[in-house]
Formats: sequence, structure tokens, C-alpha cells
Amino acid sequence: MGERGWGWTPSKIRRVRFIEWLVPQSSSATYVPIKPFYDAQPDADALTTQVVHDELRELEQQSLIHLAAGLGGIEGFDALATAKGRLLAEDVQAGRADMRQRRAACRDAMVDWLSSQDASTSLRQPSRDLMLADPRYGTWLAEPFSEADLDAAAAWLRRQGLVDGVTVDECEGPVRLYLTDAGVLCAEEFCSDTVQYVAAQRSTASNAVTIHGPASGVVVGSHGVTQRAGDAVQTTQLDVAALARFADAVALALPALGLAPREQEDARILTGEIVQAASKLRPDQHKLRVLGQSLRTILEGTASNVLAATLLGLWHG
Repeated sequence: MGERGWGWTPSKIRRVRFIEWLVPQSSSATYVPIKPFYDAQPDADALTTQVVHDELRELEQQSLIHLAAGLGGIEGFDALATAKGRLLAEDVQAGRADMRQRRAACRDAMVDWLSSQDASTSLRQPSRDLMLADPRYGTWLAEPFSEADLDAAAAWLRRQGLVDGVTVDECEGPVRLYLTDAGVLCAEEFCSDTVQYVAAQRSTASNAVTIHGPASGVVVGSHGVTQRAGDAVQTTQLDVAALARFADAVALALPALGLAPREQEDARILTGEIVQAASKLRPDQHKLRVLGQSLRTILEGTASNVLAATLLGLWHG
């Protein structure tokens, strides 16, 4: 249903909510009237019989429901959730329980929303709460972000230098805000992926390799290092499995590392990103190297910590 969980159309959000509504009522083989669900929608007046029919047909084509469409408009439509529909509902609800992903999603959505508002100057600072009025940005996995989510996201983005704006004593983050130049870069060059942007910035200084010998120089941000000496070619490939083990070990050890709250949060996000990226059939080695170097940078800040030093020995970049 979409990897990021936001950016969904109102129809897509409504379809997911419908599946969640239908599943608990589909414990038997009895079809369920769909009218009560659609009558309860805030835009019920705009949901014509044709709109409802098209949405239900799409769910049926995706094997998420069985549909019995009778005569007489919406009143004649009954549905039953399939096993695939139940699995979708379970996946969505499990995803919502991941607070780390929720926080990251809210930050990404906020950057993208500000970009869509062309809010890149102090002369244009929309109220952050207006984001909730646009379901494409204010909703994650078919559930609205909370005001607390927005406050935490705005505060984090400001700490990273991606936004600035007007603050009040009652809130941690700015209540009116705009993208800084860094925020615009994140939106335009990193598709509003704040974790990837921050990781890339941190790795810029640490991801430089100096090559000595016949082919001397400095390579920055490369997938690997290739050195030519005559006809010999040597390429350093990333050990994806070792990096994944490193990330897993760091994730387990986080509570004992004594990191500052901000660093612990960043490390938690990075470990999740690494494990997810490493599990793909064709891992993006460049992305993994950047994420891994960023995680090492955080741990290197606690070099006097014996546990951190041990973890750093698991993967050297």
C-alpha cells in the first residue's frame, strides 16, 4: 500500500479504513452491508453510488474483499473481507505501532508539505497544524498524525537545520515554519527523506578515502574504491552482511550506550534503515555505506565507552 505510508489519496485512505472496518465484522461467511461505513465518512455527500462502486470493485480486483452488488444503490452493496484483506489490516495496524517509523514519516511528510506550499522563506510561514487538513501529508497509514507528532517533527527538523520559524513557550518546535536552504535541498534532492539527507551530510567528511601510490588522490562518497596500477584493478566492495550484523548489534545495545537522547534517536533510525536496505534482493551499496558511516560517526563520539568500541570493531566501513 506504499512504503512511506503517507502521500496517499483520500480514496486510498478510505479504502484502507474500509478494510479495517470490515475485517472485525467478517468473522463468519455472512456478507456485511457497507452503507454504515460510507454514511459515517466526513465527505459522505460526495460519495456517489458510482464512486463507492468503483472503490469496492478495486478492492475486489485486489482480492481484498468479496463483493455482492445488488440493485438500489449503496444500500444493495454487501462485502466480506478475504484472508488477504485481513492480512492488510494486520500489516497496517502493526506498522502504526512502530513509533520510530511514525516519527520519521511525520518529519518526511512535513518537509514535503512545506515544499508543496513553497514555504522556503521567512515571508511564507504556514501554520504547521494546517498540514493535518491535507490528507496526503497529514495522514500516515490511513490514520491522522497528532498535534504531538507535528510538534516533535518540527522540533527535530529545526535541530537538524532543515526548518526555522516562529516558536512559542508551549511547544518544543516552531508553530509557523518554513524550509531553510538545507530543507529545500532535502526535499528536492532526497525526495524529503530526512534520514537519508542527515546521513549523507554526516558522511561527507568521514566518507573520504585517500589513495596513495601510482594512482593517488581522494575519493568522496563512492560505492567502492577502485585503484588502477598498470593492468591491475582492485575494488573494495561493501560487506552487506557484516554491516547488517553491526546494525543489529547496535540496535540491541542502544539502551546501554549512554547516548544523548538525540543521538540515540538518530542511531535507532539508522539501524532500522540499514537492516531494511540490507534485506533487499539487490542492496544499494552506496546508500548502505552512507548509513553505516553515519552510524559509526555516532558511536565514535563515545569512543571511551568499551561497549561502543567493541561494536565499532564489528564493521570498519
